[in-house]
Order: sequence, then C-alpha cells, then structure tokens
Amino acid sequence: MKWAAWLATAGIAGTLAPVRALQQPRRKPPKPQSVHVFSSHLITVPSTSPLYELKIMVHAGSGDDASGKEGTANLVARGLVEGGFGDAKSPVTSQRLAEIVRPWGERAFPTVRVDKQATTFSMAVPREAFAQFTEQVLKPMFTRPLWMESEMERLRRDQLAHIQSGLRFEDQESLGLLALDDEMFAGSSLGHLPAGTVRGLQAVGRADLAGFYQRYYTAGNMYVATTINDRGALERLMAALPPGEPVMRPMKAMLKVLLPGRRALIITQPNAIATGLHLGFPIRVTRAHPDYWPLFVANTWFGIHRDSFSHLYQLIREQRGYNYGDYSYIEYYAGRPQYSFPPPNTPRDQQYFSIWIRPVAHQYAHFIVKAMTAELERFVREGLTPEQVALAKVKARTLYLSYAESKSRQAGYRLDDLFYNMRDHGYLEEMLQQIDGVTAEQVNQAIKTHLQTASLTYVIVTSESHGQQLAEDLANDANVVSKTAAEYHISEPAPPEKRKMLQQDEEWKAYKLNLPRENIQIRKAAAMFEAAESPADAPGAGR
Repeated sequence: MKWAAWLATAGIAGTLAPVRALQQPRRKPPKPQSVHVFSSHLITVPSTSPLYELKIMVHAGSGDDASGKEGTANLVARGLVEGGFGDAKSPVTSQRLAEIVRPWGERAFPTVRVDKQATTFSMAVPREAFAQFTEQVLKPMFTRPLWMESEMERLRRDQLAHIQSGLRFEDQESLGLLALDDEMFAGSSLGHLPAGTVRGLQAVGRADLAGFYQRYYTAGNMYVATTINDRGALERLMAALPPGEPVMRPMKAMLKVLLPGRRALIITQPNAIATGLHLGFPIRVTRAHPDYWPLFVANTWFGIHRDSFSHLYQLIREQRGYNYGDYSYIEYYAGRPQYSFPPPNTPRDQQYFSIWIRPVAHQYAHFIVKAMTAELERFVREGLTPEQVALAKVKARTLYLSYAESKSRQAGYRLDDLFYNMRDHGYLEEMLQQIDGVTAEQVNQAIKTHLQTASLTYVIVTSESHGQQLAEDLANDANVVSKTAAEYHISEPAPPEKRKMLQQDEEWKAYKLNLPRENIQIRKAAAMFEAAESPADAPGAGR
C-alpha cells in the first residue's frame, strides 16, 4: 500500500489523560493526548510546538546480526548518520552534517539508539525548515548511504574502544548490567551487546553493511511517530524513506529453558574498589501481556528504580547504608545508571526480571547476595498486603508525569506501542487507568505466576584479588560478613527497631544460596564481549 493511500485513511485513536487526573486516583482518568493513527506504521502525536519531533524505528537490531558479524546493526545505523551520504563527489560527512543542521538547533542532528530488536532514529526540526531538512538530510541519509571507508573505520574504532576500554575497565556498573542482559539470552541471537562483539566488529565488511541495510531498511519495515500533522509534510516524510516491503521473519525463538538451580558469573576487574551484584531470570511478560500492570505495581513496591520508596532501597541503603541504591525491573531498562526514568525505544519480544544492587564493599558481597535472594524469595512467598498495593499504586501513578514529560518521550512510547501491536491501546494512553484497575489479588497472582527463585543467574563484578575467594565462599557458605552493631552506630541497649534489623541480618546470614562451585564461572573483564556465545557455550550447556 502506498503511503498516500495510508494517509487518506487517517483516523483518531482518542484523547489521552491530563496531568490533573493524578489528583483524582479513584476516578477513571481521561486520556492525556490526542493521537492520530494514519496506518499501522505511522502515528502522530499532536503538538503546538514550533518544532517537529520525529522518530523512526527500524524493526531490526543486533539480534539480526549475522553469526560472527556481531556489530553489523550498530555500524549500519551509525554509518547512516556519520558514514557519509548523498553525492559521492560531495558527501555529507558528520562534520558537514553538523554544519547543515546548525541553524536548526542541535536536536536537528539525528541521534540513534540501537537495541537487540529495534533501531530508532530521533530528531527535532523547526516546522519552517522541515522541507529543506527532508531534502538535504533525511532523504539522502536513508536512501543514499555511502559507507565511506575512513568514516566507517572511525566508527568501528569508536565501538571497539567503547567495549575494550570503556565497558571492560572504566564502567563497572554498566559492565554488570550489560553482562546480565547478555546472560539472559546466552546462546541465542539476542545474546550479545547491541554494540556488537570485539571479533564481530573486526569482521564486519562493507558488503555486510550494504546487505543489512538493503534487507532491513525499507519503509515497510519501519515505524514512524511524529508531531507532524500537516498532510503535505507527512507525505514528504514518508516519501523520504527507502521503499520496500516488511521483512518476513520466522517464528520468534522462545526464551531459553530455565535450568533448575542457581548459576553465577563472577567478572573480575584489576582494581575494582567495590563489588556490584545482579540477578535475573527470563519472564514471558511484555507490555502486551495482561499481567504487565499487576507486575508493574508489584515491582514499584519491591524495587522501583532510583527511588527511596522501594523495599530493597529501604532495607539495604536507607536502614543499613551498604551502598547507593538497590532496584528491580520487570523489563530491560537502557541507560542505567544515568537515566532516572526509562527511555523508550528498546522494545523486545522477550523480557526478564532483574535486581541491581549497586556496588558494596567487598567484604559484604556474600551477605548482600544472600539478602537480595532471601528478600526476593519472601516477596514471591508472601506477596503484598492490600495496604502495600494501595501505596504502590499511588507511587506508580506519579511516574506518569515523568514518563510523558515531553512530546519526544510520548512519540517514543507510541513507537513502542506499534512494536508490541498496541496501536489502539497505548502504554501511556492507558497507564493511569490500568494502574487504577489493578487489584491486590491480581498483583499477588502475577507475582506467584511469573517470579521465582529456583532458577537464578547471578552476575557479580568484583576485583581480581577477591573473585576466586568470593566464588569459594558462595559455594561453601563461608565468610558471610555483615556490619556490626557498632558499624551500624547502634548503641546498647539497642532500641526495638534496631534489634529487629539485627535479627533480620542473622536470618539473611543463615539463608542457603545452594550455589555449587561447578555452577560458578570466573571471567576476567578483559575477556568480556569478545565473541558471541554459541548454544553449546551457554550457561548450563554441557556442564
């Protein structure tokens, strides 16, 4: 179907809820914004801003990289923007592009987010400059890439440096978060960094880039969300995309089978001054699943990101002062620890539950591994009281203000809606209503259905001098050290609330991890993200 024909079938999906609905939690909230749906691939979010927000999602990502060529999707996306495009005799390089868009503001320079199943380009352009932007930037960028050797080699070097220096040795927290993300899908096409692997990036050639681009960068394989409502501008926009049909894909692979028992990967850095802790396991809940919102409310209580409201934060940081923060997640959250609220545009068919314990002093690592696991087990076993659910719902509602704080974010979430086949019942569109409708019974049923502690994957990032001993301690239930009463600054006789805390410490110490030594791997940071694991190399395979 031609874009013009799609535009001719324009309809209105509804109006979204105003912010004032937050003040009336018992009333069914009105919808927060108008959304015009022109086709299954195009959505507009009306705006009176003088800027046109534009987001284009390609339904392809690192999960589509060829085996041994991990990093192709990333290099293609970045190569479109910075690898030269247009006339080969007078190419638009990244420097030339910056000069072209400078009069229109810094957000007119396209940015790109590459994830495992989606690649999203974002930009914002003054309305009066959009026609010129389309002709000078948008159309040639998407339809006439040059893959200039010098520029692509620069991008390759940047990505290799990002992995080999930045992730491995300079960013302990991102190392742990991304290593867990890979471990959740080890042995599958999703089991490597969106940026690629060292060997994969080194192997990608110009023909690989061109082939990936030709296969996946077609209008039929793209979703578009924008604040443009002018029909002529929309037709100009859609005509700027490379023609082509949707990519026919085989049935999605199912999540890996959860092996009984617990497994750990200990990553060692030469000079890590503390130990970062993570655990996770795959779940079958995405935003399109009926249990998503009950789990969202449950997780708000248990471990909401960067917020002192949550149970984990209160126990580990607020009451005991072990670290900077303790959080849990029911879906992948990009950009941690920098972002306080999840950025849109990393949609996935497959998700996982995870806990992130920010670095603690080495001597307390074993104790906190027990604490995080014991509290998750208690959460699954006991669920939440109606009072706790009510408090979590009030907190969850306040997140709407930040999730929908800008037209750019609203457009981003509408793109995700298209990915999840939720065009007519969007994430932000129904957020307040869905949270209001969640019951304590639904929350507890969702917890029991989807969360568990029998099959867990731990990722621990520590120093080389502590890695081996920590592995032995975890396996042998040895050297479980917590703070003393004096270190907690508890005077004698301890007040009742402090005695209760010390008693809980003893319960955590006695908790059995049941983590045998053969299920614990130790890997140096220098070896991380070197190559993608084959199915035979995946955790538990053949071991």
